[in-house]
Amino acid sequence: MNTLNYFKKWAALAALVSMFGIATSSAQETPPHHMAVKKAEKTVKDNTTLTKETAKQSARKESTAAKTEANKAVKSAEKAKSDATKTKELTKQSAKKESTAAKTEANKAVKSAEKAKSDAAKTKELTKQTVKKENEISKVEADKALKASDKAKSNTSVSTVKMKNSASAAKKSATDKLSSEKYNGHAVYIGPEGGKYYINSNGNKTYIPRN
Repeated sequence: MNTLNYFKKWAALAALVSMFGIATSSAQETPPHHMAVKKAEKTVKDNTTLTKETAKQSARKESTAAKTEANKAVKSAEKAKSDATKTKELTKQSAKKESTAAKTEANKAVKSAEKAKSDAAKTKELTKQTVKKENEISKVEADKALKASDKAKSNTSVSTVKMKNSASAAKKSATDKLSSEKYNGHAVYIGPEGGKYYINSNGNKTYIPRN
């Protein structure tokens, strides 16, 4: 702005000098004055040219400086954009990794729950089978015990019958005669009247029909 004002002042001075020179030339035709005017015009012209060149150089410098600042601003903006892109990519990758890790942990938890469920089912089945086997064993043992009890009872009954038979036989043999005959595996006795009989399993006499 100062350079432009300076140029305007010199232009106005040159115009005044030119007008003054024309007036003087018209009023007087003296060569020295004419030379002075020419010299002043030349000075004004030279100063004007210098002012223009200075203004041009100053404008060029300012333009260069502005261009440099603009380039710096562009580079700064590009760097900021690149940094933002990198940050965004890093954030994206970090989020992806965290998501993958969370998914992996979730899968592990699901597998662990499934394994626990499977183990519980196996344990339940084994417990069921164990209880079943124990019940079967208990039943077998109970059956064995019952059979043993029945056998013992049967043996006791047989022994009792045998004892009764032996007692009856002893009693009968005291009054009746024991023959050497056998009837259905039983000893045959002969009564006082010649009748034949044997002692049955109940300890009673069973007479043998006569032929």
